[in-house]
Amino acid sequence: MNLREIREYIANVIDYDPQSNSDYTAQIDTIINYHYRMLFSAKEFTFAQREKKIEVYTDVTVSATATYNAVTNITTIYAIMGLPKWAEGNIVEIDGIEHDVLYNEPGNLNECYILGNKGYGGSKDIKFKNRFIRLPVDCVSLLQVGRRSMTVAPSAVGRYVPLTRFEDEYYNLPLDEVNIPNYWVIQDDFMLTAPTTPPIVAALAAPAGKGVRTVRCAQSYLKWEKNGVDGEVESGLSPFTDPIQLSDTQILNITYPALPEATPYARRIYIVDDNSPQFFKGVYRIDYAFPKTATSQSATFTEDQFSNGTFVLDKNRFEYPEGYRQQLRLYPRQSEDFELSVRYIYKPPALQEDTDTPELPPSHHLVLAYACLMDILNKHDNFALGRIYKKKYEEEVIKMDQRFLTQKPRRFVKGFMKESGVDTVPMFTPLKRVP
Repeated sequence: MNLREIREYIANVIDYDPQSNSDYTAQIDTIINYHYRMLFSAKEFTFAQREKKIEVYTDVTVSATATYNAVTNITTIYAIMGLPKWAEGNIVEIDGIEHDVLYNEPGNLNECYILGNKGYGGSKDIKFKNRFIRLPVDCVSLLQVGRRSMTVAPSAVGRYVPLTRFEDEYYNLPLDEVNIPNYWVIQDDFMLTAPTTPPIVAALAAPAGKGVRTVRCAQSYLKWEKNGVDGEVESGLSPFTDPIQLSDTQILNITYPALPEATPYARRIYIVDDNSPQFFKGVYRIDYAFPKTATSQSATFTEDQFSNGTFVLDKNRFEYPEGYRQQLRLYPRQSEDFELSVRYIYKPPALQEDTDTPELPPSHHLVLAYACLMDILNKHDNFALGRIYKKKYEEEVIKMDQRFLTQKPRRFVKGFMKESGVDTVPMFTPLKRVP
């Protein structure tokens, strides 16, 4: 079932079609998405889990010069033989003191920037450290961390052991101990605040053939911009601009003020369609990120692209508006570059377009309709019917528990008996890695 079909099921029960009222449709969609994400985050369902690879890096020492700008209070670090590709958003140690690497300009593999006066004469060796590992943007809760490797070697330790922050601090685990990792520790989350003002938009003359369009725009901040690669952090959206109508001979021109040097955010611009009838409902990215030094851009999209769906297909949808990323660190810190495997409960993309289909097992799509009806019927004081759909919802969740909850590992082996006659089954049978 897609979003529209779920809505139609709800309409048949309440005897009112939400499609006839855009505000009511939006309320229905909000309730559906609330229960959709609650289902994913509430339990360790197998369908709600993902495993991803994250690259981690060992320390890199480079020879570099430094130049301080008193006006901007920014020090430019110039690495003579080039920066590590992962320097941005990590830590650099200069004369035994650690600093956060604010950013580097896109495509510049020699220069990065840190806050404050760290200028020095000549060149010296400085060390870059990949201490904190940012988890995928859709991570709700972390289940497992480890290293999957076909190599039978001491470094191929498999699953790492989780440590609490209390254990980390109680045992005073050194931040700079470098060796083969065996443990992982959750670190402070990273938050990026959304812009408080929208971009400035205006119509710009262009050759004919664009069609008549009415749109609104918003912007987001982007830190450690990597054009969609894990590691970047994107804020929520700014307020939207007022609707702007573009004629057949106009394109959209977007202007935004320069940011302070100490606020090194790239920007992304998003658009919603205000045409009637509305061709799409989601919020879509116009283009990739624009660096902090950019002050304006022009965007071209046609009415045909709206109507035939190619604009939606070609552009990325804005999915995760929180500006929030979880982080962990390994102990000891990695002594070589490798791919870290993380398995986690993920947050599914919101259902926005009528054709969006829940990332649930198909036989259980109605659970979202039941959950939504439970809330809507109670809201309209139809408590008797609300209880019926609450029971339907609970029964459906029980079925999902039985089928999709993660089971503890177990292997049954004959011959393990206690003297009392009660079976004793070991959690694991002996396993041997074969080169």
